[in-house]
Amino acid sequence: MKNKINLLIASLVLVVFSFSDVNAQKSRKMKKADQAFELELYSEAIKQYKKAYKKTKDKSLKAENIFRQAECYRLSGKILQASIYYERAVFMNYHDAIAIFNYAEVLRMLGKYDEARDQYINYIQKTLAEEKMSKEEILKLASDDARHVNYIKGELGLRSCDFALKWKDLPTRYRVKSMPLLNSRFNDFSPTYGDADYSKLYFVSSREGELTSKIDGRTGEYFSDIWFTTYNKEREMWLKPSLAQPPINTEGNEGPIHLNSRGTVMYITQCKFEKKKILGCGIYVSERSGRDWKESQLLQLKVDSNTVGHPTLNKDESIIIFSADLPNGYGGKDLWISRKGKRNTWSDPQNLGDLINTKGDELFPFILEDNDGKMTIYFASNGHIGMGGLDIFKTTENEIGAFTSPVNLKSPINSPGDDFAMIVESDQERGYLTSNRDGGFGGDDIYQFELVALNLSLQGIVTDAKTGSIMTDIPVKLVASNGTTASIKTDNTGKYSFPLDPLTSYEIIVNTEGYIKSTIKETTEGIETDKIIIVDVAINPKKKEVVLPLVNFDFNKYDLNEESIIALDKLAEGLIDNTNFIVQITGHTDDIGSQYQNKKLSQKRADACFNYLVSAGVDPGQLIVKAMGKKEPFVIEVDDGRFKVGDVLTESYIRKIKFKKNKQKANQYNRRAAFRIISKVYNLEDEKN
Repeated sequence: MKNKINLLIASLVLVVFSFSDVNAQKSRKMKKADQAFELELYSEAIKQYKKAYKKTKDKSLKAENIFRQAECYRLSGKILQASIYYERAVFMNYHDAIAIFNYAEVLRMLGKYDEARDQYINYIQKTLAEEKMSKEEILKLASDDARHVNYIKGELGLRSCDFALKWKDLPTRYRVKSMPLLNSRFNDFSPTYGDADYSKLYFVSSREGELTSKIDGRTGEYFSDIWFTTYNKEREMWLKPSLAQPPINTEGNEGPIHLNSRGTVMYITQCKFEKKKILGCGIYVSERSGRDWKESQLLQLKVDSNTVGHPTLNKDESIIIFSADLPNGYGGKDLWISRKGKRNTWSDPQNLGDLINTKGDELFPFILEDNDGKMTIYFASNGHIGMGGLDIFKTTENEIGAFTSPVNLKSPINSPGDDFAMIVESDQERGYLTSNRDGGFGGDDIYQFELVALNLSLQGIVTDAKTGSIMTDIPVKLVASNGTTASIKTDNTGKYSFPLDPLTSYEIIVNTEGYIKSTIKETTEGIETDKIIIVDVAINPKKKEVVLPLVNFDFNKYDLNEESIIALDKLAEGLIDNTNFIVQITGHTDDIGSQYQNKKLSQKRADACFNYLVSAGVDPGQLIVKAMGKKEPFVIEVDDGRFKVGDVLTESYIRKIKFKKNKQKANQYNRRAAFRIISKVYNLEDEKN
């Protein structure tokens, strides 16, 4: 990583470290190296640190020297070299646990997740030991407490490794491919569309051919400039990129950029010079005049910072989202939003909140609007759970205008390296992104991505559940969660089939005369590969419903009243039509009288129901009778004003009831015969048990 975070929008911001108290012991070369480091001249700093190392005898200074070299390599994008030097610093017992943490970070950026996990664990353990606190104690600290922050970033790294291993093994349907005609051995990054039909592409590059021969001391490369290319539809290829001419390109770093939908206005992150001094980075605006671009003018945002950049705007240019390190942020660079008012003035920037922004950096936003004006923001972050350095995330504006929790786009969109600056075509899951992943031309490269369509279908056979015979010319209806429906009839083999959409839930409905309606639910949620979903449907011939009654008896009686007979008739009809159903009849009493008397009475009540059902034509083998006496008191199922749902009418419960009428009612509830389906296939062992 060529230090996009510090270079592209914060060229004046110095990386500050707490130098040790042994500064006075440092050699002149070591101090010179430290000065170059503070100025972000990492290439020069490495040279000086190597010279100083040979002259240094003090072990602590040697360890500090190696650590600083590791930092230089990391901040200049030389991750492999950084990992080697961090390992040496850890081995040399460098005093600060940050060496362990950064070692874990670069190992993760190299895709060495198992090794990175070990170092994150090492870092967490050392942090707890140094603070002399338990995990529970450190988590109780305020979220902005440095001890809490340091611990959390170790846990975040550990979790990131675990997720990265899963995402690596289960890639999404995105196809990512390099763009050899656009990339060079230098950094090529941050593409943006230059017109409405996506046939022109602007991007930023530090390749040879710039207007200046000056080298950026931080990267060892040329200053970044704006380039563009046009798509040749006949040859189906991008043409050789051309350098945008002055005044749009300057002596400083240009980019990232954003163009309006017409390609007539360019919003640029520029780092301006004045008398050979870098003034900092801000967002500038240039308008196109014919083929040329006018001198850029500073966009008058209400910000008090020289570290503002990475602009993206909505379709009508009334909203701008950018990255900046402003007061009241959440950590590093945050995403901020500002809205255009009257006379082209911009509102005070609002932070997008801690759901999106983190203690790390949020960069390279891109707005994609739907037809209703709802925004989806794609952005890069190293503060959320990710696979490596910067990962690409997306968040969508909901119905109330709030943004949802960011979603990591996983592999292959993201990699162990830096992945950022994603742009997406409207209504299409395709576009471009930037990555320094393995296999590129060198440094950052531009990649094309596209979501590969899934080939999903549903098929099955409809049969008669009772006979097993296939059912031809039977209507099958498919109802999708997106509101669409489709209907088809089974063919002469009983088969049906439908094409399916991804990320959709379905109901398969088979409803034909003489059969019970069958509804089966299926979904394509979570399916990432081509698949044929097989759903065979066995439909049951219609039968009378088995309705279980509740038969009540008067005090000390077991004869059936008219209401009970009507209920038993319905049960008889259902059991005659469903001969595989086994119903248990239990007789119950109140708690008045002895257990012996109640047991005898409950038996008579159950027998009365049994005898009536048999007389109505029910097979006696479908019925099992049990006398419960005053056991198993009634449980209230409906709130009747006297008792609440769930109340159990036990002897002790009834005794506590104040009003006589309510006590009588409770006792009446217990004077009953209850019915329960215990099986659809009769088993003699059930009766024994």
